[in-house]
Amino acid sequence: MSVATVVDVRRAVDEAWATRPESSTSWPDPHPDRAPLEQEYSRVTAPERYVVVGARARAWVDALTGLGLADAHTSVDGTVRLVPHAPGALPLDVVTRALDDVPGAVVDLLVGDPPAPVAVQPDCGCDACDSGSVDLLRAIDDAFVGVLGGGFVLIESARSRIVATADGWSASGATGDVAGAVAAARRGERRPDRRTLVGGPWWAPVVAV
Repeated sequence: MSVATVVDVRRAVDEAWATRPESSTSWPDPHPDRAPLEQEYSRVTAPERYVVVGARARAWVDALTGLGLADAHTSVDGTVRLVPHAPGALPLDVVTRALDDVPGAVVDLLVGDPPAPVAVQPDCGCDACDSGSVDLLRAIDDAFVGVLGGGFVLIESARSRIVATADGWSASGATGDVAGAVAAARRGERRPDRRTLVGGPWWAPVVAV
């Protein structure tokens, strides 16, 4: 098993990113000091700039495989399945798709087998939700770390869905006690009416010195 830490992974992602032509694409927050205008909610001014999304996801794939943390398998539709080497870690599917006919402008992360969607960036590509390229790349990185860094939990049933990371959780439907359900899942408890996935970390912990 690799002894790489999250610090090593983030460094490798930045190095892989720097080699990609898309890394030269950047833009500021279009409304840093005002609320979005009504018309911005139904408008995507420059969808082509969102190719940074697929490129950043590819940098993650390259970093994780380059550090020996996972093997990558690409399907005919372009989906990349990353199979981790760490015990207890969940496989990850990285899917890129189009935004307004621009390929590679949206990335979906799916875990488990069969794969379940757990993260998407951008969650909305309209001008109103755009906060600039720096925030967008940070959100992509946070999505990968949230799923792969340990503490990930997915609990879903016909009536509810919970996705938790080490930093928090989101839920929909008739979930009941979300914090309690997440804690129970991490203790190894399972309910027959729910699908529960708990993901271990893909990398080694950072040791304080």
